[in-house]
Amino acid sequence: MLPQLVSHSPDLLKLWESGYDIEIIGDQHLLVHQIPYVNSIKEVKYGTLVCVLTLATPFRVGLPPDHTIYFIGETPCDNNGVVLRGVINNSSNHDLTNKITVNHYFSSKPISGNYPDYYEKVRTYSEILCSQAMAIDISVTSKPINRKTNE
Repeated sequence: MLPQLVSHSPDLLKLWESGYDIEIIGDQHLLVHQIPYVNSIKEVKYGTLVCVLTLATPFRVGLPPDHTIYFIGETPCDNNGVVLRGVINNSSNHDLTNKITVNHYFSSKPISGNYPDYYEKVRTYSEILCSQAMAIDISVTSKPINRKTNE
């Protein structure tokens, strides 16, 4: 059974159903594990996207508070090993909580100024990173879990 926050939030449920490896910590942070990216020596690695969650109700998320997201992993690069400076706002270890230490802070602002929901926010950042990894290894995916939604 899905945790209440995911099952009552259409965007989180869509992430889960799409096969993203999601985890909610303390109803305050969404972690999306197994996101492929490329490091400086052109190796495909896997990291974690971290979003701050806002709650509309105790059982449902609201809109993302802004367009930024955190990342746990080495410095992401393009498929040639060049740092993705267009998306990295800051690179330094930062403790979000006593359980979550992030390494990078990303900013990729959509034309509208903010993402309409957490699904679009995660999908966008995931595609930025995964597209570079796919240029090296076409078999990688940011949606590693095959879930049947019609059970």
